[in-house]
Amino acid sequence: MATEGAGSRWARARMVIKVVELRLRFIVLMGATGLGFAYWDTLANRYDKWMRPKATGAVAAVSGIEYFCPMHPAVIRDEPGSCPACGMPLAKRQKGEKAPLAAGVLARVQLAPHRIHQAGIRTAEVAYEPITETFSTVGTVEYDERKVRQIASKVRGMARVEKLHVDFTGVEVAAGAPMAELYGAELYQGVRELLLAHQRAKAPAARSLLGEGNDLEKLAADKLGLMGVTAEQIRAIVRDGKADFTLPILAPIGGHVVRKDVVEGQYVSEGQSLFEVADLSTVWVKARVYEDQVGLVRVGQAVEATVPAYPGSVFAGKVAFIQPHLDPATRTVEVRYDLDNADHRLLPGFFATVTLRTPIAETPMFRGRIAKAGGDGPEAMTVASQKICPVTNAALGSMGKPIPTEVEGRTIWTCCGSCPPQIKAKPAKFLARLAPPPRDGVLSVPESAVIDTGTLRMVYVEAEPGVYEGRKVVLGPRSGDRFPVLEGLQPGETVVAAGAFLVDAESRLDPSTRPETNPTPADRSPETNPTPAAPADDHQHHRPAPRVAAEATSGRVNR
Repeated sequence: MATEGAGSRWARARMVIKVVELRLRFIVLMGATGLGFAYWDTLANRYDKWMRPKATGAVAAVSGIEYFCPMHPAVIRDEPGSCPACGMPLAKRQKGEKAPLAAGVLARVQLAPHRIHQAGIRTAEVAYEPITETFSTVGTVEYDERKVRQIASKVRGMARVEKLHVDFTGVEVAAGAPMAELYGAELYQGVRELLLAHQRAKAPAARSLLGEGNDLEKLAADKLGLMGVTAEQIRAIVRDGKADFTLPILAPIGGHVVRKDVVEGQYVSEGQSLFEVADLSTVWVKARVYEDQVGLVRVGQAVEATVPAYPGSVFAGKVAFIQPHLDPATRTVEVRYDLDNADHRLLPGFFATVTLRTPIAETPMFRGRIAKAGGDGPEAMTVASQKICPVTNAALGSMGKPIPTEVEGRTIWTCCGSCPPQIKAKPAKFLARLAPPPRDGVLSVPESAVIDTGTLRMVYVEAEPGVYEGRKVVLGPRSGDRFPVLEGLQPGETVVAAGAFLVDAESRLDPSTRPETNPTPADRSPETNPTPAAPADDHQHHRPAPRVAAEATSGRVNR
């Protein structure tokens, strides 16, 4: 009985242990299953890493190096090779390293098609077109200084105004018309000397220590000539033989008396002003141009004016003179042009609204660049004359030795091996960038495409579908709704004309898409900041850029 009781207790104990064991197995199985679901991605990644070739994985893990396409920054690989999009050799960098942007490129953004549609982004092609800058300023009508004469007394000593033929200001006189008559002691003495010398010269043996008798007559005539007596008046004095002579003051030109400084009976001295006469057949229009507009004005350009006295009438002419100095009080430069005024409609003192129209291509800032861009022509391009690659806009030599490419019978130089296929695919597009600009055309962009940061101006260029580069540009003065482009863009390139601020805001979401330091005002001109040459062994292209800001939603190429 005791043996049977002990066996039954042991059987019950084994059963309890079995039940506990089964329950523990179930709990462990459920826990393992839960952990498997929770860490499935980690386990899969570790399995993938374990299954990779050991040599490649070891190099990538130890060195931390990755390879990317400078032309397509979204293409990133762990192994060296070529870009599947453009065939360019992949560049090397440390993982997480911020690749420098090319000179002139401030940001790079890649957007998916649906993002472009949602943002309403529209583009426009950069091309040459004639642009005229029109501005108006205030002006005044004034006398033509070349046709103003001042009449003064030439009689020695004091002379009396015996008679005034012109007795009020404003009267019109003809050239040679008498204006007044003067009488003085010196004038009387000179006339007496002339008459005596003439009488002595008629004597048969008229000689003196001073020479022949007619020599004295000539000296007396010269003395009267210095007092303003004309040769005809001298002949009349000799013919009449009268010493009681009053000197008539004749008008030197025809015009209006604009000032009368004497009255009848007044005594005047030698050199004292009597009258001032101005010819109003031509007048000057003087306009005030502010210093920031002086570069738009040149001698010979068309100009026109309107005056309140004659609404609807336009007085056109050409710029005749630009003052060589600036008025420090008004910060303006005086610009003058001449107007015919045969009917005397325009009166000196009139206010005028002066309008100047200047073709931007004819301003000094563009004429210098057009002359510089003339070069040797596309048929005789050299590395020195071409200077830049027409595909990438990078300086020749910055990517290594320039590569010659034969296109339509011309030798074109490119910066690297990935450019010749693009030139041959679209020769017209890239050859247009090397052609000299037309005489009357300039590159221009819409005002809506320009982003002004205060220190520089930039536009977003569509480097390829969905990829936009923020590029710094140097612009001329705005004309209407467009800006002429001095530097930074090439004909045929496409800029964001609508939605530029949205693209710029997208680039600011990721600091890696923008330069580390803010550009300085000196960056406005690439002449002061030349493109640095890249090391030959890295073969950095002109468009190296980090990963884009919107890669999570733009469908970037995975590793």
